[in-house]
Amino acid sequence: VQYLKDGVNLVTFPEGTRSRDGRRGPFKKGAFKMAEAVNAPIVPMTIGYAHKVQPLDFIFPVRRSRSIPATIHFGEAIDTAGKKDEEVMEAVWNEIAADLPESQKPLEGTPKAVN
Repeated sequence: VQYLKDGVNLVTFPEGTRSRDGRRGPFKKGAFKMAEAVNAPIVPMTIGYAHKVQPLDFIFPVRRSRSIPATIHFGEAIDTAGKKDEEVMEAVWNEIAADLPESQKPLEGTPKAVN
């Protein structure tokens, strides 16, 4: 949290792990709590097809000879000041899910967060 107070930008992956099929999973609250503690904005970043570039069982990314249509999209900063966990997580979740390829969008019923 001190790094955030000092103005350092941190990259976190709120799911805490990668999925085998690339579908969005539930967020964990830790990164959101850190940002909210110091009123740091959150910039949602969507990485499309990351599971194909860096499969779960690979130590290194796949070889360059494979053509993989990976994409990265940066959303608008989401202010955390005065907002509750659920409100911030929902805004980030929706921003990221909107920019995912259809094959990676969360399945209906996927919880947005777990403790």
